[in-house]
Amino acid sequence: MAVYTLNIPQQNLFADAGMGTPDQVKLMLKEGVKKYGKFFQFAAENSKLPVEMIMAFSAVESGMGRNIGAAGHPTRGIMQWNRAYGKTQLENELALGRMTPAEKDKLKEFGITFDAKGKTRVITEADQIKPELNILIGSILLGQLADSYLDGLVPDAPAWATENDQIRLDRMIAVYNAGAYGKTGKAARFGGHPNAYQLAETLKSNGNNITPKYISRLMGKGGYYDLLMTDVKEDVAPFQPRPETVVTQGK
Repeated sequence: MAVYTLNIPQQNLFADAGMGTPDQVKLMLKEGVKKYGKFFQFAAENSKLPVEMIMAFSAVESGMGRNIGAAGHPTRGIMQWNRAYGKTQLENELALGRMTPAEKDKLKEFGITFDAKGKTRVITEADQIKPELNILIGSILLGQLADSYLDGLVPDAPAWATENDQIRLDRMIAVYNAGAYGKTGKAARFGGHPNAYQLAETLKSNGNNITPKYISRLMGKGGYYDLLMTDVKEDVAPFQPRPETVVTQGK
């Protein structure tokens, strides 16, 4: 992956009160980093994504809670990915040559192995609520999205997740949260919005009030990513890998 920048917080974006008080949010982040920091570090080292990015996605999706999501629901756990697609996404990652040996070994620890044809077993709800495995598979999915891959095998053209040497994290969370092929996903990938604020406003006008909140909580002032780089920075530091992505804090 090439070197890209990401400005946090994004202009005109502010975290909403629904996240909780600043003290509550900081406590949640600190506890999540303390519990799962080594898992986030491993995921960041292998996906080549900033550790704060994976942590922030986890905070947006679940508040870093391992049992989030109703029992039996297809999306469960810390990063809230859909297990119906987990098997295919892992097989695609392997087929593309994107899976690192360390990731493959780690998956094996959880009984996820690949046969001679690159096929693996079905991913279960029990898998999803294991924090280390959930974070690993979630980071594999994020890595695919960061490279503008959809459904693993074919890169979407043009590259929608990066633009002008910057990562478009707003587009990534929109696709991660709402899917790639519906109204929200198409607006994120093909709408041409020059910044996160304008994408969020378009989604609101389209009747989607959930994803814009995710965008602002992920990228806005006082949001999860902002706090992980400022108030919670010392807690994150011990788990900081050296990814290829360069993150710069915005004004």
